[in-house]
Amino acid sequence: MKPIVTERLIIREFRPADLGEIYRILDVELKFIDSLQQDSSIGQRKKWLDWTIQGYEQNRMLLNPPYGDHAIVLKDSLQLIGTCGFVPVLAPLGLLPYYRYIADAKETEQNYPEVGVFYAISSHYQCRGFAHEAAKALIDYGFDKLKLSRIVGITHLYNNPSMAVLKRLGMKIETLPEHKWMQVVGIIENSNEGNKQARKAG
Repeated sequence: MKPIVTERLIIREFRPADLGEIYRILDVELKFIDSLQQDSSIGQRKKWLDWTIQGYEQNRMLLNPPYGDHAIVLKDSLQLIGTCGFVPVLAPLGLLPYYRYIADAKETEQNYPEVGVFYAISSHYQCRGFAHEAAKALIDYGFDKLKLSRIVGITHLYNNPSMAVLKRLGMKIETLPEHKWMQVVGIIENSNEGNKQARKAG
């Protein structure tokens, strides 16, 4: 994926030189790996970064969407402040009444494939709208360039900042409080796709 430039940010592919900063953000500040009960050493983060970088070329070779983490850097200083990207989602989205309505899902227990968006911002740069700006840029790219019908975002009930971002993005929010990991789901539809379908139906 070519770099995406917004008013304040550049979303680009990760580079080997990003290791120290992304380790500090994800493992020291946000304790992301700790939350998954995995090794949070810099050696483990390097394996992840190597795998992420190799994935860019593999996705291109396989003509896949640009899945995976991408670096969020400030446009004025090129400081790395977080990560965002697209992820394949395979989940029982039919449990959500709204999803059943828009996707005509018949079986609630089945897993349905969608494209998800995710983001993580350094604690030093939160509450400034950077997560929203990055996620919105990805959604615009997904709808305009990838021609996706919809994009989803998933978070936990306790993650109020993430829920606020999903709402600000204009996503329809539904909750499954008892679900292990799919407690809050945001769904946004491609308005251009909806217009096309409406014209066909007419």
